[in-house]
Amino acid sequence: MKAKMIEKPSFTIVGMKCDTTMEEKDKIIPKVVDEFHMKRMEEVEDRINAPNAYGVFVDPPNWDPETESFTWITAVEIESGGKVPEGMISKTIPAHTYAAVYYDPKTMTMNPYIDLHRWINEQGYTQIEGFGFEVHTSYEGANTPYTLHLPVQKG
Repeated sequence: MKAKMIEKPSFTIVGMKCDTTMEEKDKIIPKVVDEFHMKRMEEVEDRINAPNAYGVFVDPPNWDPETESFTWITAVEIESGGKVPEGMISKTIPAHTYAAVYYDPKTMTMNPYIDLHRWINEQGYTQIEGFGFEVHTSYEGANTPYTLHLPVQKG
């Protein structure tokens, strides 16, 4: 695994969201992602940094993945203050230090989430709870390669 630490400035995304549990995520998230990429993405004006697109997860405070839902946002980056189409949301992701790893489900057998969490701890960092995101440059359904980003702090 070739993980790395990166500094990323804040950025704003616009897209569609869903709330789901870990148990239901593999049924619910693909439907929302497909709808956004196949039908709604073209409604987003002021898009920047194409072809990058995002999958952002937002966990509630003290989240229990066994029993509680989390929010998934499928989105693209826009200029700050850009228009938000009806039925979509906007979110600003804060500037941060992120641990990042590339993952291609077609050729790699690792679990990027588990492996990146382990790597973060080995480097003497801790993950900041609450959110993280995937960035991809092409959408290929379940076979979409992405770079996973998890916010971290030293110690």
